[in-house]
Amino acid sequence: MRICIDARSLRDTPTALGRYARVLVEHIAKLDRENEYIIVRRPSSHGPIAQQTNFREISLPHDISSVQNILWGARAINVLKADIYHSLFHFLPTGVRAGSVVISLHDFIWVDHPALADGRRWRAMVKGSLGSLGIRRAIDHSDHIIAVSESTRQVATDAHGVASDKITTVYHGVAPEWRTGFEQPETPLPEALRDRRFIFSLGNSLPYKNLPRLLQAFAEISDSNPDLALVFAGRGEGKQHLMQMARSLGVADRIHFAGQLSDGEIRACFQHALYFAFPSLIEGFGLPVLEAMASGCPVLTSNCSSLAEIAGENAVLVDPQDSASIAAGMQRLLTDPELRQQLAGRGQHRAANFTWQASAEQTLQVYHHLSTVT
Repeated sequence: MRICIDARSLRDTPTALGRYARVLVEHIAKLDRENEYIIVRRPSSHGPIAQQTNFREISLPHDISSVQNILWGARAINVLKADIYHSLFHFLPTGVRAGSVVISLHDFIWVDHPALADGRRWRAMVKGSLGSLGIRRAIDHSDHIIAVSESTRQVATDAHGVASDKITTVYHGVAPEWRTGFEQPETPLPEALRDRRFIFSLGNSLPYKNLPRLLQAFAEISDSNPDLALVFAGRGEGKQHLMQMARSLGVADRIHFAGQLSDGEIRACFQHALYFAFPSLIEGFGLPVLEAMASGCPVLTSNCSSLAEIAGENAVLVDPQDSASIAAGMQRLLTDPELRQQLAGRGQHRAANFTWQASAEQTLQVYHHLSTVT
């Protein structure tokens, strides 16, 4: 078969979507040396994802979710005459043609919760409109859908009418380097965090990440933990608003914005933090939770969407809509070192169930199934 994988969600700036695209392609390459693969990329300063004879890459200029790609991107894809075209994000160019079309469906935030998709109202409205049209159209025009969690699959079938036999759940994995005991050069902790007791938070600052409530909860427990810091790491435009909020809550000197960290620095934070706090309102998967667990870091996360599904009983689960619930979970982890130790071990055991090899194998099974029915 000739299989075209659209990996334009991979950018030079690290994101969970980009990690999914890169690592999935890497593992498919390890497993399949027979089929022909064409990987679609955005222009990048990085080299090819997979360097072997049955893989080649082409570069297209527009983001996979851009209006330009949705309206006019099919021409560049259709000339490839692919037996399978797989978009690793839930958008399709209008008029895309292949023997079979597959999309990876991450979540319905843009469709069902547009106000959570962006902090600026007009951009949230644009994303909501684009999501309602683009994601639903991609679902309708795909031959098969890969959902990244059972939570996403359930929303697709229950709320959006996707036939159960058209959608398959394929979980993300966690790379070996996140697991404790993996031999690799140790990255030092960022200097500002050395010799500090801190809670670690990671991700963008869009509304669905729920960072203001996390900050509010931290303020509620700050008096009883005067030497404790809260670390926000990741990209986004919300830093100024969070700092203003921290000042009004009287905890500005206890908040640290680490910015965009390397994977090595993130691992160091997981290993030195008291625990990882990730109380998102909604997630399609929640890869940082899995990577924290693999690193032996206790986790506090939400009792809803995919987060409860991925963490199971191996994390402290809280109501992300209630800052008091978040604060209670935070305080529980702070005051119970035995619980932190238990969760660290249980989290590693849980994370061992998720591998990128399994993700690649199950994705290839979808391709094989489609090749036998078309």
